Amino acid sequence: MLASDRRARVLTVLAIGAFLLAQDAPGAEPVDYGRQVKPILKQRCYACHGALKRQANLRLDTGQAIRQGGDGGPAIEPGQGDESLLLDRVRETDAALRMPPEGAPLSAEQVAILRTWIEQGAISPADEPPETDPRKHWAFLPPVRPTVPVLRDSSWVRDPIDAFLAEEHEQRGLTPLPPAEPHVLLRRLYLDLIGLPPTRAQLHEFLADPSDASYERIVDRLLASPQYGERWGRHWMDVWRYSDWYGRRAVPDVLNSYAQIWRWRDWIVRSLNGDKGYDRMVREMLAADELAPIDDSSVVATGFVVRNFYRWNYNIWMKDNVEHTGKAFLGLTFNCAHCHDHKYDPIKHEDYFALRAVFEPLEIRHDRVAGEPDPGPYPKYDYGKAYGPITSGLVRVFDEKLDAKTFLYTRGESRNVVPDRPPVPPGMPSFLGGASFEVKPIDLPAESSYPGLRTFIRTDEMRARDAAVAKSSADLAKSLPLAHAAERALADREAKLAPDNPRAFADPFMSILAFPEPGPVASELQAARTALEAARTAVAIEEAGRNAAMAERDAIQARIAADDAKQVSASGDIKARRRAASKAERRAAAARAEIDVARGESAVAAAGGKSTAELTAASQTLTAARKARDAAQAAIANDSTAYTPLSPVYPTRSTGRRTALANWITNRANPLAARVAVNHLWRWHFGTPLVATTSDFGRNGSPPTHPKLLDWLAVELMEPTAPSVQPWSMKALHRRLVTSASYRMRSHQAGVSEADRNRGIDRENQWYWHFPASRMEAEEVRDGLLHVAGALDSTLGGPDIDFAQGLTSARRSLYFTHHGEARMTFLELFDAPDACDAYKRSTSVVPQQALALVNNEWLLALSRTLADRLWNESELSTGSEPSRVETFIIASFEQILTRLPTTRERELAGAFLAKQASLLARLSDPSGSAANSKDDPEARARRDLVHALFSHNDFVTIH
Repeated sequence: MLASDRRARVLTVLAIGAFLLAQDAPGAEPVDYGRQVKPILKQRCYACHGALKRQANLRLDTGQAIRQGGDGGPAIEPGQGDESLLLDRVRETDAALRMPPEGAPLSAEQVAILRTWIEQGAISPADEPPETDPRKHWAFLPPVRPTVPVLRDSSWVRDPIDAFLAEEHEQRGLTPLPPAEPHVLLRRLYLDLIGLPPTRAQLHEFLADPSDASYERIVDRLLASPQYGERWGRHWMDVWRYSDWYGRRAVPDVLNSYAQIWRWRDWIVRSLNGDKGYDRMVREMLAADELAPIDDSSVVATGFVVRNFYRWNYNIWMKDNVEHTGKAFLGLTFNCAHCHDHKYDPIKHEDYFALRAVFEPLEIRHDRVAGEPDPGPYPKYDYGKAYGPITSGLVRVFDEKLDAKTFLYTRGESRNVVPDRPPVPPGMPSFLGGASFEVKPIDLPAESSYPGLRTFIRTDEMRARDAAVAKSSADLAKSLPLAHAAERALADREAKLAPDNPRAFADPFMSILAFPEPGPVASELQAARTALEAARTAVAIEEAGRNAAMAERDAIQARIAADDAKQVSASGDIKARRRAASKAERRAAAARAEIDVARGESAVAAAGGKSTAELTAASQTLTAARKARDAAQAAIANDSTAYTPLSPVYPTRSTGRRTALANWITNRANPLAARVAVNHLWRWHFGTPLVATTSDFGRNGSPPTHPKLLDWLAVELMEPTAPSVQPWSMKALHRRLVTSASYRMRSHQAGVSEADRNRGIDRENQWYWHFPASRMEAEEVRDGLLHVAGALDSTLGGPDIDFAQGLTSARRSLYFTHHGEARMTFLELFDAPDACDAYKRSTSVVPQQALALVNNEWLLALSRTLADRLWNESELSTGSEPSRVETFIIASFEQILTRLPTTRERELAGAFLAKQASLLARLSDPSGSAANSKDDPEARARRDLVHALFSHNDFVTIH
């Protein structure tokens, strides 16, 4: 043992002893069992000695059970702390014997409380109930639609949602605040549903008719807007842990997630805009490759699984799939059962591996996309090799190892496989109805297992080969006239030379003998012959290239014919077609080899006048090319039916495990899926969730503040009361939430006695007596600045954009690269989500946020653009200068803050414009232009006012 460890243990024992002596001092206060003792036992002991588990037949969840004890006898001896087994075990210094066995030892104060309680007689209530059966935990029972409360005063109520909240108000003496002012409600609604503030025109339209009917029309319009999917897509991307690829971007080397996963992000946006049911979205994210295997617009949904991918360790991929499937869709921490039985929930160690078995057969693949280059086959892991991101195609999952087995291991170490234990079959825990988990293998369409059958791939391949043939033919056509010209040139030179030397038509060696000292004519002749040889070589290469291109085209046609025969016929014609395809492919290989020979011959000819080393190298290359050509030509005669497919080939079946999981999760009998979903929806609308621990609905999580409301919403999502609404429609639930009286309340009301009294009862607004004001999320801040300035690019979808362009590109924040290594600095300042864990975002208020809005050249440019536009518009609406200034001020407040300025604000803004222009005029250089700016002082003052309003609390706050 290290000396530091021994010293720490000694200090701990001394601290405990000192605390115990203090507790033995005369006049020690009586220990309250319910307030002081039971919380310690519940937090540290119930996991092994409660209703969930009863190790050594010992329960510690009631005083009677503690006194009764287990296999080792009574756990305590009332009045005799030093002779109590319980105290001995919690004070044990040997970590192997100490209780609790995991986590830090009990503190000196906790041990002293237990000892004093025992010394004082171990008093506990006689009618103390034991811990309830974990299987009866509220979240593990199917939600039942509760009866809408009957209220003493229902005048405030618009919807059952309001009734459930009003019931709590009446019980606690709370008075809900009145409806928000129209301009406040409108801005709240726009930011909530589409993430962008309303324009001045939209504000004026609603202020002219702020009726319920007008409000509901706006709700419907916003829900129908494509910007709704972008706003709420970002919300769900938090929960589903969207991330672009990362790992070692500087290399680049894809370790986590995968390139082209942005198609999953676009699927999320599309699905929300199309009001695809939440249940269908869950099923597609887990198993679209089994449910819709040849629908590219759906299979990209498996990005949920791809996102968890980790190239260097398959077990980490499996661990993340288990953990985040459990948290995202079930609100359960399955990961806590990785090493042992769950300490709080009835999830056994085997249950963890049963869920892992669902994902065990997985592998990544990337498929070709019409109109894009072929990404090629997926590269399997090779230690030490970096894998750059693919730049085309789509990424998805599939079941590769159909017989994959999952073996249980211990202590979270995959090497600790339990020997002689059979594989764990896929399934779900029995306490959640796991018996209904039914796996059926799925036969896949031919185009899924062999994408080469897809029409666009065949068309693209044939089009590419036709283009190659056309290009080769054109190149050959260009080279032939050059060869003919070279022949004519040589003939002309030989004809000129013939009268002087009859031997001029002999071979070149004889011509050298005829001209021991070559003259000008002989040099011209030699040059002409060299040019002819080069032209003929070029023609040979082009001919070989054309022949190869034609052979490649023929081979592709033969492969397609063989594929077709294989799909539609069971006769002997299949073998004939496959044999033809195989032979055509070998002919194409021989034609390609002929190109190498032609090029080798050209290289030898070109090296003739160079160094011996170059000539030797070229000759060796030519020899190898001829050898390969001869082998390829000889192979044509082989009798084979093997040929290269047009794409990778995958299994023709899938295990169906993930489909079984997806169907089980979204089954009406599952008590968790709908509750988890509506809890997120409520949080994003009302600021705080009904269950604070959004990813843990288990016994260690927080209980719901409004259990009846939670269950009513969950059932309403699955079984809507309106017959025209489809089950699991999120848009329908959005509409119900934002049209409720609860949503329309004011966020604050100063100087009103009812509000002051409410704060005295419920300062934290746990019971929703007012709408909770909040700061804009990071994306809303950036997108809102662009939108208000009229600069936002509303283009939907597409590949991720480098976050370094965040202050130069005008696209929505949703589309910028988001991953675990880095994020856009501007968004980070305003609490951008963590790509690895964003089940619930944190919110901070730090000085850097204000500085980011003040010291920002990008925002200054936006402010100038907006100020100029508003000033020009004010000229159209008024003639006199003072009125125009006032019109500009009003327009600025309306455009940026969605409200009119108060009388005092008008006065201050007007005074600021005048004073700022005067100050800037004094800084003008002799030429009369304002220093450091192309603008005149008045224009710069207007820009500065707009800039200041962007930093106003009413811009960054949703009231």
